[in-house]
Amino acid sequence: DTYALRGVDLRIDQGEFVAVSGPSGCGKSTLMAVLGLLTGFEQGRYRLAGRDVGTLSGDARATVRNQHIGFVFQSFNLIGDLSVLDNVGLPLKFRGGVSRAERA
Repeated sequence: DTYALRGVDLRIDQGEFVAVSGPSGCGKSTLMAVLGLLTGFEQGRYRLAGRDVGTLSGDARATVRNQHIGFVFQSFNLIGDLSVLDNVGLPLKFRGGVSRAERA
């Protein structure tokens, strides 16, 4: 059997910025998909902000992702009709409860 992630034990404290690097095929994309709650996993557990998020529904994962997780990709895509500021603030519109002034 081949495992993308095996024996991974990772702790990232609130406010920490983390870079994931490694050779092709080592599991970086799989790790990011699991950490970002984009895909599930078969074994182990995942705690985020003190909460077990491994068994959440898709909608609940989306809510947690919106409130707690941010990605910066090597190649990012901006919406051409929006300013950089509006592109950065766009995810906050989906979060709700954030005023226009706070997004700016």
